[in-house]
Formats: sequence, C-alpha cells, structure tokens
Amino acid sequence: KNPHGKPERLIIDFNDMSIEDASDYKLLLEYIQRTVKPQRDNNRRNVTRLNWWKYGEKRPAMRNSISSLSLYFTVPRVSKWAIFIPAPLNWLPGDKSVVVASDDFYKFGILSSNVHREWIQSQKSTLGLSIAYTHNTCFETFPFPQTADIKIVEKIRAKAEELHQYRTQQMETKQWGITTLYNKFFNEPSSQLYKLHQQLDNLVMAAYKIQPEEDILETLLTLNLELAEKEKQGIKIIGPWPPK
Repeated sequence: KNPHGKPERLIIDFNDMSIEDASDYKLLLEYIQRTVKPQRDNNRRNVTRLNWWKYGEKRPAMRNSISSLSLYFTVPRVSKWAIFIPAPLNWLPGDKSVVVASDDFYKFGILSSNVHREWIQSQKSTLGLSIAYTHNTCFETFPFPQTADIKIVEKIRAKAEELHQYRTQQMETKQWGITTLYNKFFNEPSSQLYKLHQQLDNLVMAAYKIQPEEDILETLLTLNLELAEKEKQGIKIIGPWPPK
C-alpha cells in the first residue's frame, strides 16, 4: 500500500545478541521481557525458551546471504500481481515475503517479465483471486536463460533499472503503493508502465530465443525438462545468474 512497499511496522530485532548486549537497550528488552517472555516460558523448545529475547526462527542463512548486498529483491507470498521490488537491507523481511538474495537487476528483469509471469500462472497456488508465490514451485523450478548474449543481459539489466526508476518516481509523485500503480496502468497500452514492460518482455524473449509465435509456457517446460536431465547427469547448468 505504501510507496516503494515501505513497511508500516518497526520491530525489535536482537538477532544474535547475548542477553548482556541486549540489556544495553533497556526499554526494548523490558518490553520484550514483559510481552514475550511469559509466552516463551511455556515453549517446549529449550532453545526458544532460554533465548526469549530472540526470534524463534531468525533465518541466519538468509541474513548471511543478503548481508553483503546493496539491496535484495522480494515478493509477497500472497498478492494480486506477484510484483518483485528492491528492498534495502534495513527492511527485515517477515514470513509473508519471499526473498531473492541478489542485487543484480538482470535477475530482477527476468523475474519481472511476462516469461516469468507465465511460469507463475502455471505453478502458483491460488487463494481466491490472489497469487500464492512459493519458492519451491515458482522460483526453484523456473528455468533461466542458458545462452543469452552478454549484450542482451546488459540491456535487460538497464531496462529493469529503468522500470524500477519509473515506478519509484510514480509512487513518490502520486503517493501510491505499487499495487495501485499496477491496477491503474499495467493493462493500459498508452501508459509508460505498459510500454516499459513490453520492452522488457521483448528483451527477455530474445534472451531465451523465443519467437513471438511460440508458446512461452511450452518452451519453458521443454527447457525445464532438459535442464533437469542435465542435472541428473551432473552437467552444470545456468541458474539465476547471467550466462558467462
């Protein structure tokens, strides 16, 4: 709902702090001790009960994966559009978000394209009219381009950044969240949002060498099966990164 997808809540995140270090934040620790510890005292897991000031599931692998990046990409687990957005590192993603540990706008461009949307539509779970984006069905099975020319990669990266900058400017100017922006303009052929997505789609199609008359989903499924067979044979494939 907010411009840039900015979170509405502040949280208390002690992460791996010891109780001694956490006690330096007197008011915050007192709040956790008053509101959280009584519930943790009854928790059956020793580690959760004893470390009552820490998150029970603080996802250290994810934190480590994004720690050296300039930003990361995230998409809601359940939403109307399944739109990926770049997020700064001081936004701690909760369990209602799927995180892609990358700051490469080439990857952002592929995931924002109609090619990926076609795959999402075939793999998604449905909750009413919403899309449930799951990492194991929508992302991990998605076959990335294997033979894209470096010039196409650079063009996808540049177009994806242009799309991000346009969306940012529109959200700031209109004080809209990204869902409102897409509701208004994604299917409006005269809009800049529509045109930028069309340009990005054409570049991504070129990266896959998919012709306009070809069925995108059929091509992706064929590629998926080919890559799965190669992996079984121990042959290295191109994952979610630019081909060398």
